[in-house]
Amino acid sequence: MVCTAGIALLGCGTVGASVAERLLHERDAIERRCGVRYELRAIAVRDASKPRPGSIDPRLFTNDARALVNDPHVDLVIECIGGTTQAADLIENALERGRSVVTANKDLLATQGPRLQSLAAARGARLRYEAAACGAIPVVRMLDDALAGDRIDALAGVVNGTCNAILSAMENGAEFAEALADAQAQGYAEADPSNDVEGIDAAHKLAVLMQLAFGLAVISPRVRHSGIAAVTKRDVARAQMLGYRIRLVAAAARTPAGAFAGVAPVLVPQDHPFAAISGPENIVRVVARDAGPLIMRGRGAGGPATASAVLGDVVSSLRALGERHDIARTARALEPALDVAPIFADLPRHPELPRYTLWDNTFLDAPVSHVNRALS
Repeated sequence: MVCTAGIALLGCGTVGASVAERLLHERDAIERRCGVRYELRAIAVRDASKPRPGSIDPRLFTNDARALVNDPHVDLVIECIGGTTQAADLIENALERGRSVVTANKDLLATQGPRLQSLAAARGARLRYEAAACGAIPVVRMLDDALAGDRIDALAGVVNGTCNAILSAMENGAEFAEALADAQAQGYAEADPSNDVEGIDAAHKLAVLMQLAFGLAVISPRVRHSGIAAVTKRDVARAQMLGYRIRLVAAAARTPAGAFAGVAPVLVPQDHPFAAISGPENIVRVVARDAGPLIMRGRGAGGPATASAVLGDVVSSLRALGERHDIARTARALEPALDVAPIFADLPRHPELPRYTLWDNTFLDAPVSHVNRALS
């Protein structure tokens, strides 16, 4: 009987290191959420001698990724390498062996996703990829689980946080080159930003979402795209003067006539939800036959947001492994609620309508300090 799930982590860059640290140092909380015990067997890296975060035991590192994937004690493979060559080979090998796989690799899924999904289905494995589209926004889970019984007619959104951060900076007066450099300095843009600013990244994400939403084997080379490289500071200012904001929008629809999709910078009315986001935020609007229009919004770029989505898939995968195999699984235990403070206690009331509290979102951004005030 297998009592502990074995995890293999491929890659230890920005996202991989964050995932490793959380797996190692938040074990109790993660195991409590999924009800399954786990062990991080090893972390595959290109150069095991390269300096890594000090909180990660150096004995975990190996430069033999294939041997790690083939380890008979590994049940779950987390791929954080990126690219479409070595990562594809390792994921394919893991799925062939029936391993569950979690990946953030949108480039791979957008170009080879249909093939890998078919392989996973044939081997009874699960391929999860929440982090491959829109960072921390759980749009993949919404399409794959919550709306699995509905028909998706259309989806659209701002799905590239880098471009949105650049356009937001340009709205504040920055030139394109200056805004791009700032995005790179903050870790939202790569040293080579071509994939982002040319709309390729958004096309990758749109293809991944179309695969889920419409059940079609869509690959990103078939999605027409243009980016924001030609957008000027004058364009942005002129758009604002006319009551619009420029946003790089990815949109797709399925009709009786076929599927339609594209990525392009478009003029969005200033009162539209797509215009309201700023910085590296993403937003997605899904239109379902029965559920109607649904909007999800959140941080779409950066290591922490991606790591959050990866860990969400890890917990889901461990739960599924616990149900599928002889892995000791317990019911999720709830922590005792020592006190529940009144959430509206500290918020001001309207002078003309003193019975009513004025809603203020700011305390949601700092809940600890708000609760401390309420309890004091």
